[in-house]
Amino acid sequence: MAKTHVSAHTVSVHVRRPIEEVFDYLTTAANWPRWHPATVSVSGAVDHPALEGEVIVEKVKHGPLRDTFAWEVVERRAPHHWAIRAASERHGQKVKIIYTLSEEEGGTRWEREMRFYFPSWFAPLDRLLAARILRKNSETAVRQLKELMEYF
Repeated sequence: MAKTHVSAHTVSVHVRRPIEEVFDYLTTAANWPRWHPATVSVSGAVDHPALEGEVIVEKVKHGPLRDTFAWEVVERRAPHHWAIRAASERHGQKVKIIYTLSEEEGGTRWEREMRFYFPSWFAPLDRLLAARILRKNSETAVRQLKELMEYF
C-alpha cells in the first residue's frame, strides 16, 4: 500500500456580517466562483446552503493544475460548522475542507481549514508547487469573500 503525504493549512478572516448570512453564503456553492479564485464552475446541489449528504461537483484550476472534485457534505451544524470531502478525479488526492464560524463583536470569524491527502508519488510536487498554490488561493479566497460580503 502506498504511503500518503498530508498537507494542511488554515486561514481565517473577520467578516462584518451576521453569522447566519456568512454561513448561508459560504455553503451555497453557486457563490463559490464569485469568491474562490480556483473555482471554474459548480453543479449539483448549488442553489441553496448544502445539506449533509448532498453532492457538489466543482471544476477547479490551481495554477497549471486542473481537476474536478465531487464534494460530499459530511458535517453540517448551522451556523457554526460545515465540512466537505472529495477525491480528485485526475490526481488521486483526497481533500477535506472544514468551515468553522463563530460570532465576534461586529460580525463573524470564519476559519477555513484544508486537509490534503496525496499519494506518496505526489509528495515532491506538493512541496514544490501544489501546497504553495493552494495556500495562496485560500488566502485570496477569504479576502475576496470578506470584500464581497462587506462592500457589495
